[in-house]
This record gives sequence, structure tokens and C-alpha cells, in this order.
Amino acid sequence: MLRRIGDEAGRTPLAYLQAARVRRARHLLETTDRSVAGIAADVGCRDPGTFSGIFARHTGLRPREYRAMFRRHDDHRG
Repeated sequence: MLRRIGDEAGRTPLAYLQAARVRRARHLLETTDRSVAGIAADVGCRDPGTFSGIFARHTGLRPREYRAMFRRHDDHRG
């Protein structure tokens, strides 16, 4: 089963799951004021520190840094 999922997704099941969590977290960081710990829980991560590390590996930024960049970008629109 793991091989089949890997063949379909083009990556390991864990990598696919982590990427999906990061995609959802990016959306939540961009559109809500939920805490990083709350968002970590929303996307299925029990430990906010672990979540933050996974997020940083995928995006190059910690969740708080990502949110701050997005908010700065948003502030320049208005």
C-alpha cells in the first residue's frame, strides 16, 4: 500500500501528508488570526515546535515569519 501511494503521489505518504498540512497552514496563516499552536492543531500536528520545523523545511520560513511577510505584503495593497 505504501508503494502504491508513493507511486500515485510521487513521494512518500509522510512527505505528501506534510506538504498537505503546510498548504493548509499557509492558507490559515494568510486568512486567520489563529495562533500558530492552534493552526498546528488544526492541521493535525500535536507539537507546535515540530510543526514549525516542518513548515520551515517546506517554505524556508517559520510560521510567524511567514504570517508577518504576508501581512506586510497585504498592508502595501491598501
